[in-house]
Amino acid sequence: MPFDVVVIGGGFGGLFVAGELRRRGLEAVVVDREDVPGGVAATRVVDGQVLEPAVGTFLLPHPHLSRALAGIDVVPAAPAAARRYVSTRDRLVGLEPGPKAIFAPVLPFGAKLRMLAEPFIRPRLDGDETLSEFLGRRLGRRAGGLVAAVAARGVFAGDPARLSASSSFPALVELEREAGSLLRGALRRLRGRPKGAPRPRSHLPRTTMADVARRLAAELGDGWRAGFPVVAVRRTDDGRWRVEGPETLTARHVVLAVTPDRAQALLGDADPVPFPAAPVAVVWLGGAVDRMPIPAGFGYLAGPDTDLVGLGCLFESSYAPSRVPSGRSLVKVIVGGAAHPDVMELGDEALVERIVAETSRVLGVDVEPDFSQVVRHLPGIPQYEVGHGARLGELERRWPPSSGVRFAGWGYRGVGIGHLATDAHHVAAGIAEVGP
Repeated sequence: MPFDVVVIGGGFGGLFVAGELRRRGLEAVVVDREDVPGGVAATRVVDGQVLEPAVGTFLLPHPHLSRALAGIDVVPAAPAAARRYVSTRDRLVGLEPGPKAIFAPVLPFGAKLRMLAEPFIRPRLDGDETLSEFLGRRLGRRAGGLVAAVAARGVFAGDPARLSASSSFPALVELEREAGSLLRGALRRLRGRPKGAPRPRSHLPRTTMADVARRLAAELGDGWRAGFPVVAVRRTDDGRWRVEGPETLTARHVVLAVTPDRAQALLGDADPVPFPAAPVAVVWLGGAVDRMPIPAGFGYLAGPDTDLVGLGCLFESSYAPSRVPSGRSLVKVIVGGAAHPDVMELGDEALVERIVAETSRVLGVDVEPDFSQVVRHLPGIPQYEVGHGARLGELERRWPPSSGVRFAGWGYRGVGIGHLATDAHHVAAGIAEVGP
């Protein structure tokens, strides 16, 4: 018996799509070659320490993620999560939440004055600018370069001189399109917020991200099929799709919630559209608090004027103390990315040694961990470089939604978990509009 939809890929992107489809009354089955759901969000628990190799926190409330996680037990991050830092010229600078961040001593006075002139800069409403070009034009070279660097590294581990502003940070570009200015657009949206509406803040699951994925898969019942490696996706004579694996499934619609290269291979494309990615490693350092003193806060991102291979460091034990035993510190460092892919050639021991030295230098204290662990992500985080929108357009030209094929997951329209939930909402809405 054919299904309404077969979703290939059991990461959060695929699980969110299936959940949205079922809420809309469509029968969806998710298949994944792994034995457990969650994709890269494969939590490790070592010596009582919870290690999240991918997403570990998320902002709630969120118009689509809140619905996708309904019934999941989540808790706010510790108040320290509101404090963020940037590493610039080998010093750690704290950033106050909201507009007060402009007063942080990370930019010269002239650069701050140029930022204040942003509302008077004429908008450019066409073309595909890099993130560096877009923010440099709006905020000035110094301020725009700083914001572009920390944004690109914090979200994509990417290069702001290559990432597409409109594809990587569409909400920013939309502010200019709506109001002609980032500041005016932001103020307009603030005024449009319902009175008393709670502001989004960082949350985390009471258990682990892997447990969240298992809960979402369990909600699908027999609509979750683990250990199901798909070898091909083919069109049938009657216009349906045949998903070939340990068994053959047929459906009117198929959602490929896998990387673009794998999706195109399953569809049999001999000339695939290239989608770049950046390899990253995640390095955890843990130790007794007196041997690993860390500031209260969410963590820091590396600014553009540093030589750090650690693009960002999350103070796990500060904003998520439940992830470590009492009396211990734990940090999570994201390494490599588009800026430093060569560092991936280091072995684990050499990589840890380098990150210990870097972290000590940035924090201004001797970090002496008694625990470390490394997880490598290959090919890594998708890079929405200039032309990404055109590449997506070419995919949809070859396999238009009218054919019954849709693409979902972090390779296409957003790498954050909130973006995945929003994309799942739109993918499911498009399928439901067509019907079973």
